[in-house]
Amino acid sequence: MWRRRTGRAGASTVVAVLLAAGTVAVPAAQAAAPDSAAGPADSWVLTNRSYAPDDYTQEPFVGNGYLGQRVAAIGAGFEGDGDLGTGNWPLGNPRSTTALVAGVYGKDGDSDYISTLPTWSDLSFTVDGHVLDPHVPADQVSDYRQTLDLRTATVTTTFRWTPAPGRSATVRYEVLADRDRMHLGVVRASITPAWSGGLSVASLLNGAGAQRITPTGRAVDTSSDTATVQLATPGRGTAVAETARLVAEHGVRVARRDALLPADDAATAGERLAVPVRAGATYAFTKYVGVSTSDDPGSPAAVARETVDRAAATGRQRLLAAHVAQWAALWRRRVTVDGQPSVQTAVNSSFYLLYSSLRAGVDFSIPPAGLSSDNYGGEIFWDADTWMFPALLALHPELAKSIVAFRHDTIGAAEANAKSAGYQGGSWAWDNGPSGTCGGLAPCAGYEDHLQSDIALAQWQYYQATADTGWLRADGYPVIKDVADFWVSRVTPGPDGKDHIDHVTGPDEYTSGVDDESATNAGAVVALRDAVAAAHALHVDPDPAWSAVAARIDVATDPDGTHPEYPGYAGQPVKQADTVLMTYPFGYVTDLGAAAADLDRYMPVTDTGGPAMTASVEAVIAAQVRQPGCLDYTLFQNSYQPFLRGAFAQFNETQYLTPSGGQSNPAFDFATGAGGFLQTLGYGFAGLRWDTGALTLAPTLPPQLPGGITLTGLRYQGRSVDVHVGPATTTVRLASGAPVTLASPDGTRRLATGRTAVLPTARPDLSPTDNSARCQAVSASSAQAVDQPAAAVDGNAVTTWTAADTTSSYTVTPARPVSTGHADVRWGATRPASYAVQVRSAGGRWQQVAAGAVPPAGNLDATWRPVTGRAVRLAFAGGDPASIAELDLPDAAAPDLITTLDAPDAMAPGSSAVVTQTLRSIGGADATDVRTAFSLPAGWTATPDQATPDSAAAATVRQGATVTRAWTLTAPADQAPARVPLTATTTWRGAAGTDSATATASVYVATPVPAGTAAQAEDAINSGGASVASDHTGYTGTGFVGGLYAGAATTAVVAVPTAGPHRITVRYANSTGGRQPPYESVTRTISVVAGGSAQQISLPVTGSWDTWSTVTAEVTLPAGDDVVRLLVRPGDSGSVNVDSVLVE
Repeated sequence: MWRRRTGRAGASTVVAVLLAAGTVAVPAAQAAAPDSAAGPADSWVLTNRSYAPDDYTQEPFVGNGYLGQRVAAIGAGFEGDGDLGTGNWPLGNPRSTTALVAGVYGKDGDSDYISTLPTWSDLSFTVDGHVLDPHVPADQVSDYRQTLDLRTATVTTTFRWTPAPGRSATVRYEVLADRDRMHLGVVRASITPAWSGGLSVASLLNGAGAQRITPTGRAVDTSSDTATVQLATPGRGTAVAETARLVAEHGVRVARRDALLPADDAATAGERLAVPVRAGATYAFTKYVGVSTSDDPGSPAAVARETVDRAAATGRQRLLAAHVAQWAALWRRRVTVDGQPSVQTAVNSSFYLLYSSLRAGVDFSIPPAGLSSDNYGGEIFWDADTWMFPALLALHPELAKSIVAFRHDTIGAAEANAKSAGYQGGSWAWDNGPSGTCGGLAPCAGYEDHLQSDIALAQWQYYQATADTGWLRADGYPVIKDVADFWVSRVTPGPDGKDHIDHVTGPDEYTSGVDDESATNAGAVVALRDAVAAAHALHVDPDPAWSAVAARIDVATDPDGTHPEYPGYAGQPVKQADTVLMTYPFGYVTDLGAAAADLDRYMPVTDTGGPAMTASVEAVIAAQVRQPGCLDYTLFQNSYQPFLRGAFAQFNETQYLTPSGGQSNPAFDFATGAGGFLQTLGYGFAGLRWDTGALTLAPTLPPQLPGGITLTGLRYQGRSVDVHVGPATTTVRLASGAPVTLASPDGTRRLATGRTAVLPTARPDLSPTDNSARCQAVSASSAQAVDQPAAAVDGNAVTTWTAADTTSSYTVTPARPVSTGHADVRWGATRPASYAVQVRSAGGRWQQVAAGAVPPAGNLDATWRPVTGRAVRLAFAGGDPASIAELDLPDAAAPDLITTLDAPDAMAPGSSAVVTQTLRSIGGADATDVRTAFSLPAGWTATPDQATPDSAAAATVRQGATVTRAWTLTAPADQAPARVPLTATTTWRGAAGTDSATATASVYVATPVPAGTAAQAEDAINSGGASVASDHTGYTGTGFVGGLYAGAATTAVVAVPTAGPHRITVRYANSTGGRQPPYESVTRTISVVAGGSAQQISLPVTGSWDTWSTVTAEVTLPAGDDVVRLLVRPGDSGSVNVDSVLVE
């Protein structure tokens, strides 16, 4: 059982302002504002001026770490009878303005799900039968303004309400969950009518909000203006009491009081006041709400009543002052990003969500949505230990302690789980509630066993950060030891002398039941090593088996030095960060070259529609490896911009508001993503790493954050440290505490109290380059959410800028005038039909210097007579939206090479083919020391052609010359069907240092299907989300391909005997469906891409998903192995299933 330590239990002044929310569909690729865009005028006070009662993304919420309450747009009351859409897995219930208490769960079968309480913010006015509640229509509301003050955790809503002609009134609501008195919530409502007459005021504990909890009693005492509801959670029997006391403030005369005890809802209780009013006077009412449970000391009913009585006696102003003081203490330790208001807003909002969902003394962990909603059923996952814990640990270890305490409190259940599965030690369930038992959401063994290592890492990091040996001995070490014992019993010795971990699902939930999953195995190694270190810290003898097993666990490495997700992994789509976690947070991969290679390997295959659990970790790793350029900034942007929604800058789980990434509707507010984003600042740019012997920092900063990053009040082993990462140097000041050892790449030193150390700030963007565009200021006419403009100049060709429209422009403004005569554009996923290049002179005049058609393959190499300018703009039109992986604007006087790579369209597994590279020297000098290296998947080889001996050796390419090189490329015989990327990187000695150019091509690898034989879609190369399924009938072969939404494709290789016209027949099913509502039964379209051309085909409705039909298209194909693709291009609807493709 988890325990709750005693906290301050007086009255909690909670002014509840509820936002009525509704499902809002957004474009699949909605561009987010760049960091330089103006954010809110105040990064602390967030404001919504548009009344949107059915938009859940515009709902703020208040919390104090014990209580949480979502607030409706109107300012108070319950909203959630379907108006806000449907929540996510596993509950799938309507989204609502939930009222939650940390640790209060009901049991459904074997699973604990968080209970929602009667909505305590309900405080409404009625005039002439017109009720002011969350359902009030928009035409009755004007001058609307709702603010969330992050500093004071208060939601204020003001507006003019006009329910009928001549009945206008100004209304104000305030809501808070009292940080000083954890059991207390406060709602204050005031109204200034423009008329005289009668007003009805109703205060409810509204049972419409109560879910997974059963009422056991209620009472209303109009003499004391109090109402109470008592409840209990099914299965667990946790008792809960909610008491409300309504106080009519000075000047209010109550003509009558009536109890509200509706017969049809035993979870509702309240009071109605009849109040005579006159025009121009203001009438205010404060509702104090006390909430307590049987997990707290004392009787729940007595504590709840005492809370409201003390609050009323104290008064709202004094309560508010104490509440604000508690929040001010939290905010004294902070992260500041100077000169970046939109970033600062995201930082403040993210910390607010975490702080509102945890409090010291309440030993319950934090669910993926915190206390903001019941999404994910309030279950505790690895999200808490890996994604939220580190951000809290850096500034508020007293809050982070609740997360590690929960694991110790559930250790008994973990040991029982392990024993029932036949293992030693402890095995915490993937989905945890207060009972800690294995629920019904996932297998109890052999599933996401990486969780055990995530838990152990957090326990050890807490000790490293606090040096609390007493806690380690009593709480942390028992958990760490149990995890180590579990892994010793979980491994299977192999005949190769290594230990293996079989049949697991890693963090990448697209792949399950694999052996030796790399992140899982590496995490086990680190957990075992940390167990040894923890034992030594306590001066006890570690189990010798821990070190022995850690040394034998196999973590696969491919010949190119990267780590496959599991042995045999061949580039399949990945749901979220997985293998890269070996570098951070586990620190298993320490070689920076391997870390960078893993990053490059997995960035392009990770689903951009997946959860906000990828880019943040990637950003931390990019800051750690410091590749030349500014990749860390691109990934930093991607860690928050695609996910923030609404005026209150809250995290959505994915970049979409509809199901994506193999998930149901996204969680909101997604505390997991907020925690990951916050790690990019402290652990990324500041380079913080925990160590028992030294405060370890490795600061770095991209040029796009010139004001730097400040960590005020970083906590390390009882000390307070202020860190400012500036563009040239980083200052580290020991504000309080004993002298500390400071470690950095610059060396180790001792820092005394009150003294400041100065460290160099790494600047990978300043690495020598002849590329005038790299890491410079850029802008674009549009951008897709995860493909922002900075990605095209970050020095990394994996990340891309992608326009949102087919007509677009992209502008680079270097810090100083540059001379250019060449633009090398390496395309991303899509390319336009035409381009134009313009250069802006010092006087501001734009001059077109080049234009033409975009080649269908390879890079765009635009050249012109060298000209000096202050900016370069590329304009694109036609075709598909422009997508640039990397833009190179070389210095016109420096050596410069244009490289292209020519490869066959298709190859069979085990076959060989010749690839040709062409190098053209177009710079102002000879290119010397020219070398080319191939980057190929595991098992592929590239052998230099004997006829072109310079293929492997260093060479000189004279100014104006063209050189051709050739290699024989061989595919492994066991290559699975795939589109295999081929990358040839050529380096030469530039003016500023080593320069490079990258040429890319791709080859479709599959066993060719003879013309006249149907190519089964399940055997094809499926990409972009297309996946094999078998959940309908009537297909041929072993399955069919679904998931054909925007960007998805299924590709076959067909052996065509003769060139000329051919007929392609597509067998498909089309019925009621679509990627998002409204689901329709309509004719849909996809494109056939073959023979160098694309044509859209229409697929009429087939009647049901079990009924199949065919359509045909005429194409001209060359003889040989031809690639035939069914692709959902821009302008196609997709949303069909494909069974086979036949070429005749």
